[in-house]
Amino acid sequence: MPRVACVMLMLLWSAVCWSLPDKVTVNVPSEGKYLVWLESADGRTVFLPPVEVVGGKVEMDIASLKKRFADTAEETLKGARVGVYDMKFGNLALVTPQPNDATVTITPEQFRYAMRVQVRLQTPDDKPIAAAFVMLTDAENTIHAALLEPSKGGVVSLERVRLGKVSVLVNYGNNLTASQEAEIQAERADPVVTLTMVISSGAPILEGASSAPQPAASAQPAAPAPSPTPRTFPVWNTLLGLLVLAGVIYGGYRLWKGKQMSLPDALKKLGIDVAQETPPSPAQPASQKPTVPEGHCPFCGQPIDPVTGACACSVAPAAPAAASSTATATAVAAAPRLVGSRGAYSGTIFEITGSEASIGREAGNTIQLSNDNTVSRRHARLLRQGDGWTIRDEGSSNGTWVNGVRVTEHQLRPGDEIQIGATFFRWEV
Repeated sequence: MPRVACVMLMLLWSAVCWSLPDKVTVNVPSEGKYLVWLESADGRTVFLPPVEVVGGKVEMDIASLKKRFADTAEETLKGARVGVYDMKFGNLALVTPQPNDATVTITPEQFRYAMRVQVRLQTPDDKPIAAAFVMLTDAENTIHAALLEPSKGGVVSLERVRLGKVSVLVNYGNNLTASQEAEIQAERADPVVTLTMVISSGAPILEGASSAPQPAASAQPAAPAPSPTPRTFPVWNTLLGLLVLAGVIYGGYRLWKGKQMSLPDALKKLGIDVAQETPPSPAQPASQKPTVPEGHCPFCGQPIDPVTGACACSVAPAAPAAASSTATATAVAAAPRLVGSRGAYSGTIFEITGSEASIGREAGNTIQLSNDNTVSRRHARLLRQGDGWTIRDEGSSNGTWVNGVRVTEHQLRPGDEIQIGATFFRWEV
Protein backbone atom coordinates (compact mmCIF):
# COMPACT_ATOMS: atom_id res chain seq x y z
CA MET A 1 0.00 0.00 0.00
CA PRO A 2 2.75 2.54 0.78
CA ARG A 3 4.38 1.68 -2.55
CA VAL A 4 1.16 2.47 -4.43
CA ALA A 5 0.80 5.79 -2.62
CA CYS A 6 4.40 6.67 -3.46
CA VAL A 7 3.83 5.97 -7.17
CA MET A 8 0.67 8.08 -7.16
CA LEU A 9 2.53 10.98 -5.53
CA MET A 10 5.30 10.74 -8.12
CA LEU A 11 2.81 10.84 -10.99
CA LEU A 12 1.03 13.80 -9.42
CA TRP A 13 4.33 15.64 -8.94
CA SER A 14 5.33 14.97 -12.56
CA ALA A 15 2.06 16.50 -13.81
CA VAL A 16 2.45 19.54 -11.57
CA CYS A 17 6.06 20.09 -12.68
CA TRP A 18 5.14 20.48 -16.31
CA SER A 19 1.83 22.29 -15.95
CA LEU A 20 1.43 25.93 -16.92
CA PRO A 21 -1.04 28.35 -15.37
CA ASP A 22 -3.94 29.59 -17.49
CA LYS A 23 -2.26 32.99 -17.91
CA VAL A 24 1.43 33.87 -17.99
CA THR A 25 2.59 37.51 -17.70
CA VAL A 26 5.87 38.32 -19.46
CA ASN A 27 7.73 41.41 -18.26
CA VAL A 28 10.22 42.92 -20.72
CA PRO A 29 12.78 45.71 -20.17
CA SER A 30 11.23 49.15 -19.87
CA GLU A 31 13.07 50.57 -22.89
CA GLY A 32 12.95 49.23 -26.44
CA LYS A 33 10.55 47.39 -28.71
CA TYR A 34 10.12 43.62 -28.48
CA LEU A 35 8.28 40.65 -29.98
CA VAL A 36 7.01 38.03 -27.49
CA TRP A 37 5.74 34.52 -28.30
CA LEU A 38 5.44 30.98 -26.88
CA GLU A 39 7.13 28.04 -28.62
CA SER A 40 7.77 24.33 -28.07
CA ALA A 41 10.78 23.06 -26.15
CA ASP A 42 12.67 22.30 -29.37
CA GLY A 43 11.73 25.61 -31.01
CA ARG A 44 10.07 23.94 -33.99
CA THR A 45 6.48 24.92 -33.21
CA VAL A 46 5.06 28.31 -32.26
CA PHE A 47 2.05 27.91 -29.96
CA LEU A 48 1.23 31.62 -29.63
CA PRO A 49 2.24 34.00 -32.47
CA PRO A 50 4.52 37.01 -31.80
CA VAL A 51 2.96 40.04 -30.08
CA GLU A 52 4.67 43.44 -30.28
CA VAL A 53 5.21 45.28 -27.01
CA VAL A 54 7.00 48.56 -26.26
CA GLY A 55 8.33 48.14 -22.74
CA GLY A 56 6.13 46.90 -19.90
CA LYS A 57 4.42 43.52 -20.08
CA VAL A 58 2.25 41.20 -22.14
CA GLU A 59 -0.15 38.44 -21.05
CA MET A 60 -0.22 34.99 -22.68
CA ASP A 61 -3.50 33.08 -22.82
CA ILE A 62 -2.42 29.51 -21.94
CA ALA A 63 -6.02 28.45 -21.24
CA SER A 64 -6.84 28.64 -24.97
CA LEU A 65 -3.92 26.31 -25.74
CA LYS A 66 -5.05 23.79 -23.14
CA LYS A 67 -8.51 23.85 -24.67
CA ARG A 68 -7.09 23.44 -28.19
CA PHE A 69 -4.89 20.45 -27.37
CA ALA A 70 -7.42 18.93 -24.93
CA ASP A 71 -6.18 15.61 -23.52
CA THR A 72 -2.65 16.01 -24.95
CA ALA A 73 -2.14 19.56 -23.62
CA GLU A 74 0.22 18.58 -20.80
CA GLU A 75 2.45 16.51 -23.07
CA THR A 76 2.36 19.03 -25.93
CA LEU A 77 3.12 22.06 -23.75
CA LYS A 78 5.74 20.25 -21.71
CA GLY A 79 8.89 22.40 -21.53
CA ALA A 80 7.32 25.22 -23.56
CA ARG A 81 9.45 28.35 -23.49
CA VAL A 82 8.94 32.07 -23.94
CA GLY A 83 10.74 33.76 -26.83
CA VAL A 84 11.51 37.49 -26.73
CA TYR A 85 13.12 39.31 -29.69
CA ASP A 86 14.85 42.67 -29.24
CA MET A 87 14.00 44.60 -32.43
CA LYS A 88 16.78 47.17 -31.90
CA PHE A 89 19.80 44.86 -31.61
CA GLY A 90 18.32 41.71 -33.19
CA ASN A 91 18.98 39.52 -30.11
CA LEU A 92 16.84 36.70 -28.77
CA ALA A 93 16.00 35.56 -25.22
CA LEU A 94 14.62 32.06 -24.60
CA VAL A 95 13.23 31.38 -21.10
CA THR A 96 11.42 28.27 -19.84
CA PRO A 97 8.85 29.24 -17.17
CA GLN A 98 9.22 27.57 -13.78
CA PRO A 99 6.43 25.15 -12.71
CA ASN A 100 3.21 27.03 -11.98
CA ASP A 101 5.00 30.38 -12.32
CA ALA A 102 2.51 32.93 -13.65
CA THR A 103 5.13 35.64 -14.19
CA VAL A 104 8.28 35.60 -16.37
CA THR A 105 10.67 38.53 -16.15
CA ILE A 106 13.14 39.08 -19.00
CA THR A 107 16.39 40.90 -18.15
CA PRO A 108 18.93 42.32 -20.65
CA GLU A 109 21.42 39.59 -19.69
CA GLN A 110 19.04 36.90 -20.97
CA PHE A 111 19.33 38.06 -24.61
CA ARG A 112 22.05 35.52 -25.42
CA TYR A 113 21.39 34.72 -29.09
CA ALA A 114 21.64 36.59 -32.37
CA MET A 115 18.37 35.91 -34.14
CA ARG A 116 19.93 35.96 -37.63
CA VAL A 117 23.53 35.64 -38.83
CA GLN A 118 24.49 35.96 -42.49
CA VAL A 119 27.71 34.47 -43.87
CA ARG A 120 28.76 36.17 -47.10
CA LEU A 121 31.26 34.31 -49.31
CA GLN A 122 33.05 36.24 -52.05
CA THR A 123 36.25 36.52 -54.08
CA PRO A 124 38.84 39.28 -53.53
CA ASP A 125 37.21 41.26 -56.37
CA ASP A 126 33.76 41.10 -54.70
CA LYS A 127 32.25 38.33 -56.86
CA PRO A 128 29.89 36.01 -54.93
CA ILE A 129 30.67 32.33 -54.51
CA ALA A 130 28.11 30.10 -56.24
CA ALA A 131 28.23 26.93 -54.09
CA ALA A 132 29.73 25.83 -50.78
CA PHE A 133 28.89 24.16 -47.47
CA VAL A 134 29.06 26.41 -44.39
CA MET A 135 29.38 25.28 -40.75
CA LEU A 136 29.36 27.81 -37.91
CA THR A 137 30.23 26.76 -34.33
CA ASP A 138 28.99 29.24 -31.74
CA ALA A 139 30.05 29.93 -28.14
CA GLU A 140 27.93 27.01 -26.87
CA ASN A 141 29.67 24.62 -29.32
CA THR A 142 26.41 24.34 -31.23
CA ILE A 143 26.98 23.70 -34.93
CA HIS A 144 24.83 25.61 -37.44
CA ALA A 145 25.10 24.26 -41.00
CA ALA A 146 23.78 25.61 -44.29
CA LEU A 147 24.19 24.83 -47.98
CA LEU A 148 25.08 27.73 -50.26
CA GLU A 149 23.51 27.38 -53.70
CA PRO A 150 23.56 29.77 -56.70
CA SER A 151 20.06 31.12 -55.98
CA LYS A 152 21.25 32.56 -52.65
CA GLY A 153 23.64 35.03 -54.27
CA GLY A 154 26.68 34.09 -52.16
CA VAL A 155 24.92 34.53 -48.80
CA VAL A 156 23.62 31.90 -46.34
CA SER A 157 21.48 32.66 -43.29
CA LEU A 158 21.72 30.99 -39.88
CA GLU A 159 19.38 31.47 -36.93
CA ARG A 160 19.68 31.59 -33.14
CA VAL A 161 23.45 31.80 -32.87
CA ARG A 162 24.95 32.20 -29.38
CA LEU A 163 26.62 35.57 -28.84
CA GLY A 164 30.37 35.65 -28.36
CA LYS A 165 33.19 33.97 -30.28
CA VAL A 166 32.23 31.91 -33.34
CA SER A 167 34.23 29.94 -35.88
CA VAL A 168 33.18 29.45 -39.49
CA LEU A 169 34.36 26.52 -41.63
CA VAL A 170 33.64 26.53 -45.37
CA ASN A 171 34.00 23.50 -47.64
CA TYR A 172 34.07 24.33 -51.36
CA GLY A 173 35.46 23.40 -54.76
CA ASN A 174 37.51 20.19 -54.96
CA ASN A 175 37.30 19.43 -51.20
CA LEU A 176 38.94 22.72 -50.27
CA THR A 177 38.34 24.40 -46.91
CA ALA A 178 38.60 27.87 -45.42
CA SER A 179 38.04 28.97 -41.83
CA GLN A 180 37.60 32.21 -39.95
CA GLU A 181 36.89 33.31 -36.39
CA ALA A 182 34.78 36.26 -35.30
CA GLU A 183 32.95 37.64 -32.29
CA ILE A 184 29.30 38.62 -32.23
CA GLN A 185 28.64 41.57 -29.94
CA ALA A 186 25.39 42.02 -28.02
CA GLU A 187 25.03 45.67 -29.05
CA ARG A 188 25.49 46.46 -32.74
CA ALA A 189 24.19 48.88 -35.35
CA ASP A 190 22.64 46.26 -37.62
CA PRO A 191 20.21 43.71 -36.10
CA VAL A 192 21.37 41.17 -38.71
CA VAL A 193 24.95 39.99 -38.14
CA THR A 194 26.95 39.76 -41.38
CA LEU A 195 30.25 37.81 -41.49
CA THR A 196 32.18 38.19 -44.76
CA MET A 197 34.70 35.55 -45.84
CA VAL A 198 37.00 36.03 -48.83
CA ILE A 199 37.76 32.86 -50.82
CA SER A 200 40.92 33.38 -52.86
CA SER A 201 40.65 30.55 -55.41
CA GLY A 202 39.13 27.17 -56.22
CA ALA A 203 35.49 28.02 -55.56
CA PRO A 204 32.80 28.29 -58.26
CA ILE A 205 31.96 31.94 -58.92
CA LEU A 206 28.49 33.31 -59.55
CA GLU A 207 28.93 35.33 -62.73
CA GLY A 208 26.98 38.50 -63.47
CA ALA A 209 26.48 39.50 -59.83
CA SER A 210 28.35 41.26 -57.08
CA SER A 211 28.18 40.39 -53.39
CA ALA A 212 29.61 43.71 -52.25
CA PRO A 213 27.08 45.65 -50.21
CA GLN A 214 25.73 48.78 -51.82
CA PRO A 215 27.31 51.99 -50.50
CA ALA A 216 25.28 53.96 -48.03
CA ALA A 217 23.50 57.03 -49.24
CA SER A 218 25.46 60.28 -49.04
CA ALA A 219 25.00 62.41 -45.95
CA GLN A 220 24.09 65.34 -48.17
CA PRO A 221 20.39 65.32 -48.95
CA ALA A 222 19.64 64.82 -52.60
CA ALA A 223 18.38 67.89 -54.41
CA PRO A 224 14.68 67.55 -55.07
CA ALA A 225 13.76 67.02 -58.67
CA PRO A 226 12.24 70.14 -60.22
CA SER A 227 8.51 69.87 -60.41
CA PRO A 228 7.13 70.05 -63.93
CA THR A 229 5.80 73.47 -64.86
CA PRO A 230 2.08 73.21 -65.46
CA ARG A 231 0.96 74.18 -68.91
CA THR A 232 -1.43 77.11 -68.68
CA PHE A 233 -3.97 78.16 -71.23
CA PRO A 234 -5.00 81.82 -70.78
CA VAL A 235 -8.68 82.62 -71.06
CA TRP A 236 -8.18 84.86 -74.06
CA ASN A 237 -6.67 81.96 -76.06
CA THR A 238 -9.81 79.93 -75.43
CA LEU A 239 -12.08 82.79 -76.44
CA LEU A 240 -10.12 83.40 -79.66
CA GLY A 241 -10.41 79.76 -80.62
CA LEU A 242 -14.16 79.80 -80.05
CA LEU A 243 -14.54 82.94 -82.21
CA VAL A 244 -12.57 81.36 -85.10
CA LEU A 245 -14.69 78.21 -84.90
CA ALA A 246 -17.91 80.26 -84.88
CA GLY A 247 -16.69 82.21 -87.95
CA VAL A 248 -16.00 79.00 -89.88
CA ILE A 249 -19.44 77.60 -89.05
CA TYR A 250 -21.20 80.87 -89.95
CA GLY A 251 -19.30 81.20 -93.29
CA GLY A 252 -20.25 77.66 -94.24
CA TYR A 253 -23.85 78.30 -93.40
CA ARG A 254 -23.95 81.46 -95.59
CA LEU A 255 -22.43 79.63 -98.58
CA TRP A 256 -24.85 76.76 -98.22
CA LYS A 257 -27.81 79.13 -97.81
CA GLY A 258 -26.87 81.38 -100.75
CA LYS A 259 -26.02 78.69 -103.30
CA GLN A 260 -28.07 75.82 -101.92
CA MET A 261 -25.03 73.56 -102.05
CA SER A 262 -24.51 70.53 -99.88
CA LEU A 263 -22.82 70.89 -96.52
CA PRO A 264 -19.67 68.93 -97.61
CA ASP A 265 -19.34 71.21 -100.66
CA ALA A 266 -19.68 74.29 -98.46
CA LEU A 267 -16.98 73.01 -96.11
CA LYS A 268 -14.74 72.28 -99.11
CA LYS A 269 -15.17 75.87 -100.26
CA LEU A 270 -13.84 76.93 -96.87
CA GLY A 271 -10.77 74.73 -97.30
CA ILE A 272 -11.99 71.83 -95.15
CA ASP A 273 -11.68 68.48 -96.91
CA VAL A 274 -14.46 66.09 -95.92
CA ALA A 275 -14.32 62.47 -97.06
CA GLN A 276 -17.57 61.52 -98.72
CA GLU A 277 -19.02 58.06 -98.68
CA THR A 278 -19.67 56.49 -102.07
CA PRO A 279 -23.42 55.97 -102.42
CA PRO A 280 -24.43 52.40 -102.94
CA SER A 281 -25.25 51.43 -106.50
CA PRO A 282 -28.97 50.91 -107.14
CA ALA A 283 -30.11 47.34 -107.02
CA GLN A 284 -30.49 45.66 -110.38
CA PRO A 285 -34.01 44.57 -111.13
CA ALA A 286 -34.54 40.87 -110.95
CA SER A 287 -34.67 39.17 -114.32
CA GLN A 288 -38.07 37.93 -115.35
CA LYS A 289 -38.43 34.18 -115.15
CA PRO A 290 -39.36 32.72 -118.58
CA THR A 291 -42.73 31.06 -118.90
CA VAL A 292 -42.45 27.22 -119.13
CA PRO A 293 -45.24 25.13 -120.71
CA GLU A 294 -47.09 22.70 -118.46
CA GLY A 295 -45.41 19.28 -118.29
CA HIS A 296 -41.92 20.67 -118.92
CA CYS A 297 -39.01 21.16 -116.52
CA PRO A 298 -38.88 24.75 -115.21
CA PHE A 299 -35.06 24.60 -115.27
CA CYS A 300 -34.10 23.09 -118.61
CA GLY A 301 -37.47 23.26 -120.44
CA GLN A 302 -37.43 19.55 -121.37
CA PRO A 303 -40.48 17.26 -120.97
CA ILE A 304 -40.95 15.65 -117.53
CA ASP A 305 -41.41 11.87 -117.09
CA PRO A 306 -45.19 11.52 -116.46
CA VAL A 307 -44.63 8.52 -114.11
CA THR A 308 -41.78 9.63 -111.88
CA GLY A 309 -42.06 13.37 -112.40
CA ALA A 310 -38.29 13.54 -112.90
CA CYS A 311 -36.34 15.31 -115.59
CA ALA A 312 -33.10 14.46 -117.34
CA CYS A 313 -31.46 17.42 -115.61
CA SER A 314 -32.39 16.18 -112.13
CA VAL A 315 -29.33 16.06 -109.82
CA ALA A 316 -29.18 14.32 -106.49
CA PRO A 317 -28.63 16.78 -103.67
CA ALA A 318 -25.03 17.07 -102.60
CA ALA A 319 -24.09 15.53 -99.29
CA PRO A 320 -23.64 18.16 -96.60
CA ALA A 321 -20.04 19.07 -95.98
CA ALA A 322 -18.60 17.68 -92.82
CA ALA A 323 -18.43 20.27 -90.13
CA SER A 324 -14.89 21.24 -89.44
CA SER A 325 -13.86 20.38 -85.96
CA THR A 326 -12.46 23.19 -83.92
CA ALA A 327 -9.74 22.21 -81.59
CA THR A 328 -10.41 23.42 -78.13
CA ALA A 329 -7.31 24.30 -76.26
CA THR A 330 -7.43 22.90 -72.81
CA ALA A 331 -5.45 24.88 -70.30
CA VAL A 332 -3.34 22.59 -68.20
CA ALA A 333 -3.49 23.73 -64.65
CA ALA A 334 -0.25 23.91 -62.77
CA ALA A 335 0.23 20.92 -60.45
CA PRO A 336 -0.06 21.61 -56.71
CA ARG A 337 3.21 21.25 -54.81
CA LEU A 338 4.96 21.29 -51.45
CA VAL A 339 7.89 23.74 -51.31
CA GLY A 340 10.39 23.24 -48.48
CA SER A 341 10.96 26.54 -46.64
CA ARG A 342 12.82 25.43 -43.50
CA GLY A 343 14.39 22.29 -42.10
CA ALA A 344 15.97 19.20 -43.66
CA TYR A 345 14.25 19.66 -47.04
CA SER A 346 14.52 23.44 -47.34
CA GLY A 347 14.48 24.42 -51.03
CA THR A 348 13.10 21.03 -52.18
CA ILE A 349 9.92 21.02 -54.29
CA PHE A 350 7.52 18.03 -54.41
CA GLU A 351 4.87 18.23 -57.15
CA ILE A 352 1.58 16.33 -56.68
CA THR A 353 0.58 14.75 -60.01
CA GLY A 354 -2.25 12.45 -58.95
CA SER A 355 -5.39 12.83 -56.88
CA GLU A 356 -3.60 11.85 -53.67
CA ALA A 357 -0.08 11.54 -52.29
CA SER A 358 1.35 9.77 -49.24
CA ILE A 359 4.08 11.37 -47.12
CA GLY A 360 6.46 9.39 -44.93
CA ARG A 361 9.97 8.16 -44.18
CA GLU A 362 9.80 4.68 -45.69
CA ALA A 363 10.20 3.79 -49.36
CA GLY A 364 6.99 3.52 -51.33
CA ASN A 365 5.57 6.86 -50.23
CA THR A 366 4.77 9.36 -52.96
CA ILE A 367 6.82 11.93 -51.01
CA GLN A 368 9.66 10.12 -49.22
CA LEU A 369 11.38 12.09 -46.42
CA SER A 370 14.04 9.52 -45.54
CA ASN A 371 16.55 12.13 -44.29
CA ASP A 372 14.35 13.21 -41.36
CA ASN A 373 14.15 10.76 -38.43
CA THR A 374 11.32 12.73 -36.83
CA VAL A 375 9.01 11.76 -39.73
CA SER A 376 6.92 8.60 -39.24
CA ARG A 377 7.10 5.77 -41.75
CA ARG A 378 3.63 6.68 -43.01
CA HIS A 379 3.13 10.19 -41.67
CA ALA A 380 0.35 11.94 -43.60
CA ARG A 381 -1.65 11.89 -46.83
CA LEU A 382 -2.74 14.61 -49.29
CA LEU A 383 -6.18 14.09 -50.85
CA ARG A 384 -7.98 15.98 -53.61
CA GLN A 385 -11.57 16.69 -52.59
CA GLY A 386 -13.58 18.48 -55.25
CA ASP A 387 -11.68 21.59 -56.30
CA GLY A 388 -9.51 21.66 -53.16
CA TRP A 389 -6.97 19.57 -51.25
CA THR A 390 -7.00 18.12 -47.74
CA ILE A 391 -4.12 16.88 -45.58
CA ARG A 392 -4.83 13.98 -43.22
CA ASP A 393 -2.57 12.74 -40.42
CA GLU A 394 -1.94 8.97 -40.59
CA GLY A 395 -1.40 8.52 -36.84
CA SER A 396 2.14 9.94 -36.84
CA SER A 397 4.21 10.15 -33.65
CA ASN A 398 5.06 13.85 -33.87
CA GLY A 399 1.85 14.97 -35.51
CA THR A 400 1.01 17.02 -38.60
CA TRP A 401 0.91 20.80 -38.12
CA VAL A 402 -0.73 23.49 -40.28
CA ASN A 403 0.07 27.13 -39.47
CA GLY A 404 1.35 26.11 -36.02
CA VAL A 405 -1.73 24.04 -35.11
CA ARG A 406 -1.71 20.25 -34.86
CA VAL A 407 -4.38 18.78 -37.13
CA THR A 408 -5.96 15.41 -37.83
CA GLU A 409 -7.56 16.51 -41.10
CA HIS A 410 -7.43 20.01 -42.57
CA GLN A 411 -8.54 21.62 -45.83
CA LEU A 412 -5.54 23.43 -47.32
CA ARG A 413 -5.37 26.93 -48.76
CA PRO A 414 -2.56 28.39 -50.90
CA GLY A 415 0.22 29.72 -48.69
CA ASP A 416 -0.48 27.43 -45.70
CA GLU A 417 2.64 26.35 -43.76
CA ILE A 418 2.74 22.59 -43.17
CA GLN A 419 5.16 21.01 -40.68
CA ILE A 420 6.07 17.37 -41.25
CA GLY A 421 8.67 16.27 -38.70
CA ALA A 422 11.48 18.84 -38.68
CA THR A 423 10.67 20.31 -42.09
CA PHE A 424 8.33 23.21 -42.89
CA PHE A 425 6.63 23.24 -46.30
CA ARG A 426 4.62 25.94 -48.10
CA TRP A 427 1.49 24.70 -49.92
CA GLU A 428 1.22 26.12 -53.45
CA VAL A 429 -1.56 25.51 -55.99
